[in-house]
Amino acid sequence: MQQLIIGFFLTVILSLAIMPWVIRVSLALHVVDVPTKRKVHTHPVPRLGGCGIFLAFSLVLAVVCIFRPSSLSDYFLESKNLFFVSGALVAFGVGLYDDFKRLPARYKLIFQIVAAMLAYAGGVRIESIGIKDFFSLDLGYAAPFVSIFWVVLVINAINFMDGLDGLAGGISLVAVCFLCYISFVGGHFGTALMLAILGGSIFGFLRYNFNPASVFMGDGGSYFLGYMLATFSVLISIQNQSTFTIFIPMIALALPIIDVTMSTIRRFIHGKAIFSPDKMHFHHMLLQRGFSHRGAVLVLYGVAILISILALLLMQVHVEKSLVILVILSMLALIGISKLGYFRYYDKSSFIPWLGSIIDEAGLSRKRRSFFDIQIQIDKSSTFPELWCGVEKASLVLKFINCAVYLHNNGLYLNGEEKTVKNHNRRKNTALNSTVTSRKSPPDWYWVNPEMELDENNRSLFRMEVALTDENSNKFGTLVMIKDQQLSPVDHYTLKRIEQLRRSIIKALVRIQQESAALSLKEKSAGRAHGADGVMKSHFKRVILGLTRH
Repeated sequence: MQQLIIGFFLTVILSLAIMPWVIRVSLALHVVDVPTKRKVHTHPVPRLGGCGIFLAFSLVLAVVCIFRPSSLSDYFLESKNLFFVSGALVAFGVGLYDDFKRLPARYKLIFQIVAAMLAYAGGVRIESIGIKDFFSLDLGYAAPFVSIFWVVLVINAINFMDGLDGLAGGISLVAVCFLCYISFVGGHFGTALMLAILGGSIFGFLRYNFNPASVFMGDGGSYFLGYMLATFSVLISIQNQSTFTIFIPMIALALPIIDVTMSTIRRFIHGKAIFSPDKMHFHHMLLQRGFSHRGAVLVLYGVAILISILALLLMQVHVEKSLVILVILSMLALIGISKLGYFRYYDKSSFIPWLGSIIDEAGLSRKRRSFFDIQIQIDKSSTFPELWCGVEKASLVLKFINCAVYLHNNGLYLNGEEKTVKNHNRRKNTALNSTVTSRKSPPDWYWVNPEMELDENNRSLFRMEVALTDENSNKFGTLVMIKDQQLSPVDHYTLKRIEQLRRSIIKALVRIQQESAALSLKEKSAGRAHGADGVMKSHFKRVILGLTRH
């Protein structure tokens, strides 16, 4: 215990001594965090504080290894721990590089995964998840992926929390103290000493980072702390498997984990990039609720300490009581998130339609599956009458009053060349004013809904003309559909269904045209006396239009 205290205070003193030097270097190199609309500080602040944390931790750790090597023999006598240390260097290095020259999010994610893979090679492995004496889930082949995901998740969680002065550092310090305590009581002195040294480096940094901050930890510091917290939480659970599982350290890190999870879900729902910045993290929401800068930070400190205390209780109680604590913790989390105003963006009137749209796009809704069956029928059609039968069914399902198709040049389109016919342009008005009523000749195929009656003077008619043009710009014609919005309003699925119908029709038309061209070539070789062009036209016309019209 004495060595832990000495190591902690020695690191605090060294961190306090290093930080002023780090601030001067950061200002000299112009590595500062410039204020933006998303950020709450009003003047440029040096952002190399992570270097001070890393240096203080590394130097004191080196001193301990030199003068008291037995204290850390558990770690540095095994060669696999070189992978663990390498992962820490990669995490800190990529964050530090990003502080100097901004990296795209995808590259940062790649290096985070590399650091997590090195940690996995160094023994940071989550092989099961559960609660002691209650249930245990063996991850099996999924263990490497879960382990890597956990490290990447915590790295980004700490990084996302670094939005107010002293917040990420204070939350990390609470988690480090928790991990140090359970490691010490578990009899793993080397791990506890390393965590005490890490805690000292964070404590010294907070002297300059608490509001108003003189320095920020930057990505170098947040990535390094996130990596250390993620890996030590797993290593401690491995060392204390007889006492608790990885679930306990996970609970201690619940605050940043919930924040990054909510951020990911929020950005996904809003159609934004996962790593895009916003002002809807926990600390931002507290500021919007009227808390001061320091007040918001202190509230989150208190929440982190409360979560750590509950995690400690979970280690001491029986299964039944632990479930009660988990329920209480979950309820408190839901109440807190609700009070912050997160759920007001996902009320029933907006969230349920969005969820229904997701289910529809995935093809899980019955209406989507039924319409997909009609699309399959259209895709399989070998003649236009069969195709049109499917179009009629689709129009009936969508509750359109009329549906018509104008085939391009009466279907005479072959090999990418138009066959000139009289009155090719059947529109008399400009595109802005042109509708189905302005066409000179009747449609090639026409359908009327037997369940509805068209009132041509109705001002609520919804008219849609869809060009049947494939990806190679081959024009097959135009699909015209009319809907009475008084009888059946246009919902948010209508346009999707029409586009799905359009693609199916074009796909079928392309195939019918290809089949007709192949058959016409056979007729051409068999009867040249009748004229090849006449054979091509007559055969394609028979296939496209069918023997009869509707």
